[in-house]
Amino acid sequence: MLRLIHADLYKIFHRFYFYIMAASLAALCVLVNLVLRTAGQYSAASFSWGFAVSMLSAPVFLMPMLTDIVSAEEYREHTLKNTLSFGTNRTSLYFSKAITSVLLGILLMAVVLVFYCGSSLIFLPRDAKFTGDLIREFFVRAAASCSVYIASIAMAVFLTVLFRHGSLAIFIFYGAFYLTEYLFKLLRISQLNRYTLKTQIGQIAGQPLAQLQTPVLISLVTMAVFLAAGAAVFHRRDIC
Repeated sequence: MLRLIHADLYKIFHRFYFYIMAASLAALCVLVNLVLRTAGQYSAASFSWGFAVSMLSAPVFLMPMLTDIVSAEEYREHTLKNTLSFGTNRTSLYFSKAITSVLLGILLMAVVLVFYCGSSLIFLPRDAKFTGDLIREFFVRAAASCSVYIASIAMAVFLTVLFRHGSLAIFIFYGAFYLTEYLFKLLRISQLNRYTLKTQIGQIAGQPLAQLQTPVLISLVTMAVFLAAGAAVFHRRDIC
């Protein structure tokens, strides 16, 4: 599996897609803090970090793009069968794609944290509200949100395997993540909304730190379900 992950990372790092994504996110982080610098009463590091917490759901938008970078080309060019023809275990291949996507997500998160937090400290004054407790709360919520991001990657990988078309999988992912709550309301089973990933990221951003265990646990269970379902589908799917 390590060789498969290494091969995927080698391929990705020798193309420009990932670098464009990372550079765009870095520039956006700096731009946000530059805009806040001119925002009068909001031009403070504490407000910038609080704003970042309120936007913890935004990275979910990028998760299917990561899986698309890792897997979609092989489905499009029909090269997966070549890998399998060398005797590669299907389960190992499937999980290597998921792990590679997670590793790319970790790199992107590191870029975002460095540029956002760094630019906020450079361009914005540190007011009285910018305390050690605020910094700790920020990083605890950011760490907890990773459970939702990884579950989102698991769902995106599952959809990519299920539909074998990157653009369609991305479209369905966005619909499933952002519109499921309305479907549940329409079907009069809105009580299930408490288990959606969208609800979990909202709770991680807004609930007291002592109550973050439940959304993290639900996200991890969701991740396990999608990984298992995706592995089962990939194991039985004809690869052409």
